[in-house]
Amino acid sequence: MSAGGHKTSAIQRPADAVKAGTRPTERPDDTKHHDFTRPIPQEKRLIRGRGKRSIIGLLAAVIFAALAGALFVLPVKAWLRQQTEIDRKQSEVAALDQANADLTGEVNHLNTPEGIEEAAREEIGYVQRNEIRITMVGPSKAPVKMPGGWPYDAVAQIIAVRRAASAAPAAP
Repeated sequence: MSAGGHKTSAIQRPADAVKAGTRPTERPDDTKHHDFTRPIPQEKRLIRGRGKRSIIGLLAAVIFAALAGALFVLPVKAWLRQQTEIDRKQSEVAALDQANADLTGEVNHLNTPEGIEEAAREEIGYVQRNEIRITMVGPSKAPVKMPGGWPYDAVAQIIAVRRAASAAPAAP
């Protein structure tokens, strides 16, 4: 034991640490980033050879890119597709709302006496007393082509006369 101190350890310090006045775990040149900047000796490297390291680096980059794509790119694409689908569905809803509003207006009109009478006249040909219903059919738009010969010549003449009569203005 020393004259005025206590002995705390029975482990002998290395001679170079005793001379420098430091503990064995500390070196005077240690810094926070020293281990990251100092090259690793060849015999202590886990992977030896430049080719293997570049392949592992490339593999790590591919894995990182796949993870970035899975975490960022794919959700953004899905979000954009969903936005397009939402916009399409909102336009469909707007069209259906307009159709519902039109149908509601029609139902409200048909709940009135005038609406009931108008629907009866259009749908079933309803007429009131002292009214006469006249149905008018416009001229035929389709050309009439008939084969030649009897009886078709007579029918074609009748059609021609009726067309001429309907095209001529009525005499006052």
